[in-house]
Amino acid sequence: MSPTNPLKELLRRFAGIRSGWPEAAPDTRNDAVPGTAPDTGNDAVSEAGSGAEDTGVAPSPSDVAWPPRHDVRTSPRARRVRLRIVPRRGLEVVIPPGFSATRIPEVLERHRTWIVRALLRAGLAGPIPGAEGTAGEGAGGAGAGAIHGILPGGGAFLGPDGIRSVPGEVVLSAVQARYAVIRASLAPGMRPELREVDAALRLRVPEGGTGDGVAVDLLRDWLRAVARRRLAPWLHGLAVEHGFHYQRCVVRMQQTRWGSCSARGTISCNASLLFLPRELARHVLLHELCHTVHLDHSSRFHALLDKVDPDAARWREGLRSGWSYVPWWAR
Repeated sequence: MSPTNPLKELLRRFAGIRSGWPEAAPDTRNDAVPGTAPDTGNDAVSEAGSGAEDTGVAPSPSDVAWPPRHDVRTSPRARRVRLRIVPRRGLEVVIPPGFSATRIPEVLERHRTWIVRALLRAGLAGPIPGAEGTAGEGAGGAGAGAIHGILPGGGAFLGPDGIRSVPGEVVLSAVQARYAVIRASLAPGMRPELREVDAALRLRVPEGGTGDGVAVDLLRDWLRAVARRRLAPWLHGLAVEHGFHYQRCVVRMQQTRWGSCSARGTISCNASLLFLPRELARHVLLHELCHTVHLDHSSRFHALLDKVDPDAARWREGLRSGWSYVPWWAR
């Protein structure tokens, strides 16, 4: 075993890191809002933000209702508590199995400055109960200043509508597929799994909130696999039909974009396209194929898109509410 680095140990003590579960940290990967860089922006902020521009004045915790609205998700892959700002939803707290949800208020308070700044930048900060423009003191209300309850030790999914359970059915409208979700208990010594059998998804996961977190992770992995099987051939067929050429197709789970196209011809498709009506999903694929010719949104791009998709304006309007088709667990 390598000797302990005295300087590193001193820094750990100075930062207040204690034994037990690792310190919570803002999640700076992918679409999460950056944790401590006030000048860093990304697609998650730019789309969700509406009037939350950086004014150069550091926000204070008194600028938003506290504690803020938040979801709690148990993930078997998490090794520490993670804080993320999710577009259109707000703060998400991802906890590892065995972490007591009763400790979440302490975690939020410890990272209060980052949370406030991130919510303001994303345009997701709720008003302070009792402030001007709100009715009464906000106690017991369901308005923007309402606070989510946390179940002791449950680690279940919590959100604006209460506890979010694992879905009983998954409908993929874009490919006209429907699956019943069948949940079974996990026997001791067995690994959690999801099996697709005919038109059913058979889940074997632990009971309770921890099992909910495992189930959602398995469902998201399954969704990516289905998207690779179904969206890539569909994109290829449309390219052949309309004479487009691209390098490759990749599937991701973006939180703000339905798709993208790089200068090298790589088209990224959001797995959540599978939840859209077929016409909307097809429009997105054609949109990205047109970017292989025009990378911008110039008049030439729109002329080409209108040529291959005459109802493009109609579908573009329909996409304004496109995220309403995507279930919470896939966002």
